Amino acid sequence: MKTISTLAKKGICNLVIFLTAIQVSYSLVSHIFYGKPQPDFLVVILCLFVSTFASLKKRELGKE
Repeated sequence: MKTISTLAKKGICNLVIFLTAIQVSYSLVSHIFYGKPQPDFLVVILCLFVSTFASLKKRELGKE
């Protein structure tokens, strides 16, 4: 049974993944098309993306 807090945590994780994907896309487009690399933002956002993905996988594996 899923509680409201579980659904909220999953929603927040999904939101963070979505925002991370947008930021990574923006950084790549900015780098490729405009020649304005932003490696600092890209590294931070990729770390957040990996940590969020790992958190989701850990939660899924913990339920089994």
